[in-house]
Amino acid sequence: MSVPPSRVRRLEIRAFGVAGLVRLVARPVMPWFARSRAGRAAAAIVGIALSTLSIGCSSTGHVAPPSELVSSGWRDASVLAPVAGFDAYVAHVTEELRTHRLPFDPSMGEAELNRVAPFRIPPGPECGSGTPRGIAILIHGLSDTAFAMRDLASSLSRQCFESRALLLPGHGTRPADLMVVDHGDWLTHADAAVRQARNESDFVVIAGFSLGAALALTVAAEAPGNVDAVIGVSPAYRIRSSALARQARWIAALRPWLTAGPRVEFARYGATPTRALASTMALLGTMDARMRRRGALQTPWLVVQSDDDEVVDVAGNRRFFNANAGDPRSVLVNYYSDPPADTRGDRVTWLPAADTPLRVVGLSHLALHIAPDNPHYGVSGTYRNCGSTPSRTEDDIRSCRQAEKVWYGVGGQSPPPGEAGARATFNPHYADLERRIGEFLGRVDGRAGVGVALLRGAP
Repeated sequence: MSVPPSRVRRLEIRAFGVAGLVRLVARPVMPWFARSRAGRAAAAIVGIALSTLSIGCSSTGHVAPPSELVSSGWRDASVLAPVAGFDAYVAHVTEELRTHRLPFDPSMGEAELNRVAPFRIPPGPECGSGTPRGIAILIHGLSDTAFAMRDLASSLSRQCFESRALLLPGHGTRPADLMVVDHGDWLTHADAAVRQARNESDFVVIAGFSLGAALALTVAAEAPGNVDAVIGVSPAYRIRSSALARQARWIAALRPWLTAGPRVEFARYGATPTRALASTMALLGTMDARMRRRGALQTPWLVVQSDDDEVVDVAGNRRFFNANAGDPRSVLVNYYSDPPADTRGDRVTWLPAADTPLRVVGLSHLALHIAPDNPHYGVSGTYRNCGSTPSRTEDDIRSCRQAEKVWYGVGGQSPPPGEAGARATFNPHYADLERRIGEFLGRVDGRAGVGVALLRGAP
């Protein structure tokens, strides 16, 4: 179910009538709204007025917005939190998806549902039939689904953990459902999953990607006794353009959609409500407050990021890690395309991002936690991220879509002359990363080398 971006915007304006026009007119004065206290108060008042106008226009015969821009599910997110058994949680959330999800390809609706739903993977066959080494809770990023954590879950399974991947409230159904949840709902789900795991196991790992990494750290900071290790991949501890992002809750009153583009794949939303960014910033505020209150994190902490990341502030993340990683077993793995000028710090490992055999010149925000053989995002997967205008030209996009093979990178990283380029969606060094994760966890629980597949592909 894809709708051209221009049509999405036209429908949104028509659906909200006068309110939509006022939003467009208001854009030039947004800096004032964001800067001043009076402006923020005015934004709230205007938001109420816009809501009233929207309601008034809803019965005048205007064309309704696309279904993806109308909320339907996750209205009682707390009921779906993993409080009881994890299998029951999976069943309840899967039913929520079955009721409210809009499939990307209607002919593949049930298959898509099963791929985006939360899941559990037991320890691998190489681990024998004994008690799992521990339980690993995995949390995806904003607009993502549990599918994004499939490779990390499999890696931890091979290392003899039972892997449990969550689906955060508002995700997996339709983008507008992110308007009826907030960071409190996300924290409730993550915290409940960790507490449930702690009741079942003496060793609990919490791992997250992007937003999920911030959630994982926030939960660990609040109840360190429930978590034995924290893993953050492309973590959104610090993000680019954070000054503007902090005003998202005010901007949302005037512009409810940060982006309203069409979906281009089954596993992620194409549109993002401004409220979702506001919820993300509220979570980061909670994370920082908990870290300040608790002091340096005494739980072993692994951070994995790429200097090419176009979403998070990697330098800010390094400073944050150095200031707050209190356990000596903590480590930061940093991939780079351009050799760093400063490699000081005995807890930071610097690794080159490029890989000529797999045609990779740089690693994007979306790439680090994805294996090259991933059936959707991998080098031979069903999806290729060719970008969109205005960040790429129509010729570049067309070349990317039509080429048999492309080079993978980020932003301004150009492929060789005459070659097509795409955004990197997998990590060519994933096998090495899996090994490093195993070594980190081995230092934590003293069981280094657990799992035959731990060394898969290691140099």
